Amino acid sequence: MMAAMHSIVPRSGQTTEAVVTTEAIQTGDIIQGIRDSSYELDTESRLARVGLKDGQNIASVLEKYAWLYNQATVHRARDAWECEANAAEKNRLRRAFYFLLDGYVGRKTAALEDHIVTFEMDASVEIDDETIPYHKVRALLSREPDFERRDRLRDATLQVVEQANPDRAEIVARTLDTLSSEFGYYSYTDYQREKKRVDYALLLSRLEDFLTRTEGTYVRSMSTWAVAKTGHSLGALGSNHFAYISRVPEYDAHFSAERLPDVYDRTLRGMGLDSSRQPNIHLDTGDRPKKNPRACCYAPDPPGEVHLIIKPLGGLDDYSAFFHEAGHAQHYGNVDPTMPYLDRAVGTSYALTEVYSFLMQFLTINPSWLRDIVGLPEEIVEEVVFYAKLSELFLVRRYVAKLRYELAFFERPTDHERNRAVYAAELEDATRFVYSPGNYLNDMDSGYYSADYLRAWITEAMVRHHLETTYGESWYRVPEAGEFLRGLWASGESRENEEIARMIGREPFDPSCLADQFLTLGHSRP
Repeated sequence: MMAAMHSIVPRSGQTTEAVVTTEAIQTGDIIQGIRDSSYELDTESRLARVGLKDGQNIASVLEKYAWLYNQATVHRARDAWECEANAAEKNRLRRAFYFLLDGYVGRKTAALEDHIVTFEMDASVEIDDETIPYHKVRALLSREPDFERRDRLRDATLQVVEQANPDRAEIVARTLDTLSSEFGYYSYTDYQREKKRVDYALLLSRLEDFLTRTEGTYVRSMSTWAVAKTGHSLGALGSNHFAYISRVPEYDAHFSAERLPDVYDRTLRGMGLDSSRQPNIHLDTGDRPKKNPRACCYAPDPPGEVHLIIKPLGGLDDYSAFFHEAGHAQHYGNVDPTMPYLDRAVGTSYALTEVYSFLMQFLTINPSWLRDIVGLPEEIVEEVVFYAKLSELFLVRRYVAKLRYELAFFERPTDHERNRAVYAAELEDATRFVYSPGNYLNDMDSGYYSADYLRAWITEAMVRHHLETTYGESWYRVPEAGEFLRGLWASGESRENEEIARMIGREPFDPSCLADQFLTLGHSRP
């Protein structure tokens, strides 16, 4: 243990540099530091993402909290965790340790992360004598009817991706070097397995079964859809065409951007919630030139301050994205404010909150909700559900492939040519779309977030089955169902999603409910 260090004294609002011994930093100081720094980090990221800042500077925030995110404090947090006798507090301090360790690694990579974010905010692509902001290309791909132009858009964006790939590779290298040389974690997969308490081999084996069960249904349905939308067979299509295939503009009139807030309000009221009485949840729908159009949610201090962000364009995919992020917002916005901060805001993984996001998102594949809340005519409900479910099946299969790829990547993380090929092969095998090898780093989130998503998909299907069995397909209209969810949301980050599965009598990692909902595609229209 290091005896002393130069640091900002860990008191909220104090910025005077002083010399403090490691022993002088108490557990309460560490927790307050996590809370203060998390607020500033989330706010910095949010302001850049929504276009209220010209660039991101996470590095400066982390340096401000250098006393917190350094070796000595990380080891101090480990000591506190290992010495704690109370089981609940021990679990909180365990989460705090890993949070600080990730923050310490983040200090080593933050400048590179900032550079990528700012670079992409400012980047543009040249297509047919037209200059297009990089962040707008995804939305354009979903609405571009010209097949060849969609390929040109892909090729142009890959140039931007390749420019940022050296920084991404360096982030991986610094992360692995820091974990191994300074903390003795020589395997990134083992580190994440220990941190998140997940047996990735077991999870993947169960998901391989999911791929096998859904293979025939997926290939038949997606092949038919792809040819109908593009005139090209599935195996010959680049993944850039999926955004266009999965967008169903013929239904746009029923999913207008203008109606979205009202649909959201009506949904919440059915569950006994009222968005007008949730001043802690701030809705940002503004359109700014540098705003990233991808919907997101920030919870810098749950439940006191939560931001739900979208750049609404209209369409079923827009509603789906919005309700996904609304699930995060309702989770964090309904946390019990009397709980300890670590239970409110610092989780073991992101899998738990993604359960609630998927639950809200999948209202968009609920026939009753589409009829009752959106007002969809009966004759097209079945079609909309079919396309929405098939799109979701594509995503689940894609994420299984991402997990396979990432596990392979971290076996040989410096073999970039091999990893480019493995990325493209794994994604194509699961989805039948052709993937560009250049996205092998751009399409990989840190911390095995792919596994968090997959765990959440599995558990959400269980929770949704429980709600529909208990309260009916229109559970969103039953206040008792809303009360059940508020009870889950209130527990913040103190549980993990496998615990939620056990609470409703299900076996963790069992993808049966998830697979069953997709197998019905083979018996429905179109």
